[in-house]
Amino acid sequence: MRFVLYFLMIAAAARAQDGAVRRGEQLFRTNCATPYCHGPEGAAGRAPRLIGHRYNLNGMFKVVTWGIPGSGMPEFTTRLKTDEIADLVAYVMALGGSAPAPAPVAPSRPLTPQARQGRALFFDASRTGACGSCHELDGWGLPVGPDLAASRVPDLHSVATSRVITVRSRGGEPPFPALVVERTASRVRVYDLTAPLPVLRTFAASQIALDPATTWRHDQTLRLYTPRELELIVAYLRS
Repeated sequence: MRFVLYFLMIAAAARAQDGAVRRGEQLFRTNCATPYCHGPEGAAGRAPRLIGHRYNLNGMFKVVTWGIPGSGMPEFTTRLKTDEIADLVAYVMALGGSAPAPAPVAPSRPLTPQARQGRALFFDASRTGACGSCHELDGWGLPVGPDLAASRVPDLHSVATSRVITVRSRGGEPPFPALVVERTASRVRVYDLTAPLPVLRTFAASQIALDPATTWRHDQTLRLYTPRELELIVAYLRS
């Protein structure tokens, strides 16, 4: 009888762990899988590759909870709940035994030389805040902002910013431009657009107020590119 109970406990623990990994995967996709962080499924973006890592559990908890000062690794103790951090860590630890992910492939459709150059500029990881930091195309990038291919904009300076709002903190923090990701009665999650790279932040609903007015404009993000480079990016979008 003891052996039966023992194996039932093991099976229950395994199912609970599987659930944590699945929940952690969703959190990873939202918070960590961006091209300028750890990339899809931890395959590496600008941050270290996580597939096949050899980090220990305690160390991973510390890094995820408190971040790494002086680096691009943020702390999540004010962004996620304790159980969410545990789920996220469970998923990252599971990546330690994962096989290497295949390298991203270029679109199957033919691209003109100008469109190929524009695509490289769109996803240029060496430029902090490049287009792919906020927009997704061909399965690359991050779908924070609108689909630029679907919008068929003739000029990148004219991209609509109707979804951008101003977040005003009741705790004295300066207001900042943002895109709302989730809004419930208890919490609000937004992409903070203050820095060149959007940062996902979580607030208690009672801590902030959302103002639909904003002075943020899309053309503020285009200073990374020359006029000629913007023409090449438009050629890629039109492809």
